[in-house]
Amino acid sequence: MGAIHDCVTDALIQAQVERYVADVRVMLGNELVGIYLHGSLAMGCFNPAQSDLDLLVVTRAPMSLTTKRDIASHLLRVSRQPAPIEISFLALTMLTPWRHPLQFDFHYSEMWRDACIRDLAGEGWRTWNARDQRDPDLAAHITVVRQRGIALYGLPAADVFPPVPEEDYIAAIIDDVTEALDRIYADPVYAILNACRTLAFLQTRRALSKDEGGRWALEHLPPALRPLIEMALMHYRGAADTAVFPAALLEAFRIHARQELGRG
Repeated sequence: MGAIHDCVTDALIQAQVERYVADVRVMLGNELVGIYLHGSLAMGCFNPAQSDLDLLVVTRAPMSLTTKRDIASHLLRVSRQPAPIEISFLALTMLTPWRHPLQFDFHYSEMWRDACIRDLAGEGWRTWNARDQRDPDLAAHITVVRQRGIALYGLPAADVFPPVPEEDYIAAIIDDVTEALDRIYADPVYAILNACRTLAFLQTRRALSKDEGGRWALEHLPPALRPLIEMALMHYRGAADTAVFPAALLEAFRIHARQELGRG
């Protein structure tokens, strides 16, 4: 199963990933092209207390409604057992030619759990194939999976996913970090570390994890912001409480990040 053993130290997470891959292979059969891990687990900074399992699944053709219903029902059972799953299903025909924002076939994260339950309890799931669903974040996910992802099943990611134009990747990460900075008081850790890795990419052209972005920022952002970045890293690693984030430092960080991003 790819190099998953090299990046997983938690036996429960290892087992969850292996079970999910096995289940998807059974549910999709010959339609399955590949299953790809990206995000914190692939980049070696997974925190079992707060990280998601980030996955992309590629199929030969768009899935039928009944297959999507089965996939959704299964995700409701296995997500949060123990880690939450965030996953997008993409058909090969959606990947080429490249179009941004990219169309996807099905998406699940815990944010959509309640809506998914409602649709499955009634007739809502029958409308799923009537939507042209697009997600600008897929430009970022595919860039990361090509550079640093792990093929859990199927060909290497670079043989399946097309190169993402740099302007689309930059647009995706800047839109995401701009929204995160707007919510910095509600979710300071995500806003700070996401901004750090975005600023790092703009200078280095390297796609970094949130942990790596924070470590880069400690050396490259103004010294006055370092205590805040250190707090964010400590919390991200499970060793601190967000209650300690001073409002004045959060605002100073937000102002600096927006200026650097050209969105002041």
